Amino acid sequence: MVARNRYDVLQIPASATTEEVKRAYRKLAIKLHPDKNPNDPEGEEKFKQLAAAYQVLSDPALRHKYNEFGPATPGLPSEDGIVDPEEVFGGIFGGERFQDIIGTISIGRDMKEALQKDSGELEKEANGKDADAKNETLTPEQKAAKEAEEERKEKEKEKEREERVSALVEKLTRKLSIYTESVATASDETQAEEARAGFREIVRLEAEELKAESFGVELLHAVGFVYAAKSRHYLAANGLFGTIGGMFHAASSSFHTVRETVSTVRAALELKSVFEELEKAEEQGITEERKRQLEEQAAEKGMRALFKGAKLEVESVIREVSDRTLH
Repeated sequence: MVARNRYDVLQIPASATTEEVKRAYRKLAIKLHPDKNPNDPEGEEKFKQLAAAYQVLSDPALRHKYNEFGPATPGLPSEDGIVDPEEVFGGIFGGERFQDIIGTISIGRDMKEALQKDSGELEKEANGKDADAKNETLTPEQKAAKEAEEERKEKEKEKEREERVSALVEKLTRKLSIYTESVATASDETQAEEARAGFREIVRLEAEELKAESFGVELLHAVGFVYAAKSRHYLAANGLFGTIGGMFHAASSSFHTVRETVSTVRAALELKSVFEELEKAEEQGITEERKRQLEEQAAEKGMRALFKGAKLEVESVIREVSDRTLH
């Protein structure tokens, strides 16, 4: 496939802002993902071109080079050697700037698996039922092999999570030690208050930078919610009312988790229903206008489902990081 102008690939003008570049990529990534276009022989190539265009135009330095010298610019990411689509997809939320706070989000891979299931399977999972009824038709040997593979994957995920949490605990502890050591070694209360004020300003400036990242504000709210909830839980459990206070805050946190989980499953079901409607409409005949409307709905609902899943994952990881750091 012949290389195209990367602004054309993202369907944006050369004057587009960085945020507009990101929005265009999010919309088209849902529409062009190879899993949703299995009958398009060039589907994977189109997605690679999309990812390459995003990688160049979302980076100010690379974009400047591209604007100066065009597609032949030395050092630009190759459309044939682009990173795995799932890795690019997973990097939409927060980007590298959030790495030291939330680690690498795996939602790209998880959402791919969810989208490959039909609505019936998702409904069963949402209701806590066994979605893999096909196991009944497998031989004992096939069942054993399938279970062994699932166990291997589960252990692999557990190992990845443990490494992720441990690294984040170390980074958070190091960051907080700047504050705790400054206050602990202060010669008087005035100096201690200056240390507190200085640390608050450092955090404020960091938050201002993080807000500018893709989904930065939403991720900051998610992380901040867990930090605050876990801090209140810890103080309540170790304060005047002891265990009773801790139980109250634990129950409140559990309710929030259940609510977010239900919301995420619903978002995935809504997304799947739009794709099914689009597929059915194309089989029966559809106008270009209606097709465009359905594709836009899919992009919007897809990004909503992806972020809800990412938020659920982030909150789960940050809860564990907070518990280890506090205790």
